[in-house]
Amino acid sequence: MRQLLSWRFLAAVVAVGVLALGAVLLQSGQSGFSGLDGQEGVETRRIDTVSLVTAFQQENFAMTEHGRVSGRLGLNILVDGEPRLVEVFPGTPGVVECEQLVEYGCAVLVQALGDTIVWFALVPIDPLEPNRFQLPAIVDLQGGYAHLDNGWELPYARAIDRSCDPGVASFTEFLDKHEGDFRSVYDLREQAIVAVTDCGDRTGSVPVDTTGATS
Repeated sequence: MRQLLSWRFLAAVVAVGVLALGAVLLQSGQSGFSGLDGQEGVETRRIDTVSLVTAFQQENFAMTEHGRVSGRLGLNILVDGEPRLVEVFPGTPGVVECEQLVEYGCAVLVQALGDTIVWFALVPIDPLEPNRFQLPAIVDLQGGYAHLDNGWELPYARAIDRSCDPGVASFTEFLDKHEGDFRSVYDLREQAIVAVTDCGDRTGSVPVDTTGATS
């Protein structure tokens, strides 16, 4: 009898362990996160909307450890010059780089599906140039979009100011020389990346015509 109970007890423990493991794996798959996420490389995100945030509406807003929204986050932005309130729903993945969410202090970058935000980023506005903010380095220019080294894709201006290194003959040469060791500058008025910075001495302003720069 004791031996039979021992085997039954062992079988029950194993069964409970299997069920628990299955529940964890199911929850991981539903949330979109797993232990392999960090090994899958950078995810490409084509940005649909970029705007200054004129006001925030928050209620218990926070970002979870998995980089998803908790609580309520409303953003007052401008879309085609018209004021609009957009909601970022709980569970939406995103990046918040602004230390403080204050009016006119952040820009929002949005990837949308219809009218629904499926991903977003909040980045700080340059206090010295209130219509501009910095982004990671450009890796390539293709199809009117600058591909950044973090996977984001945004429009770029026909001429990108590279006054931080005026001695380089072309933007392709600039990319080869600096290999990501610089910052990109986005202008909200131009709705495009217009300059690069933090790549050396800034001795003059030399815009680079990027038309066909990658050919």
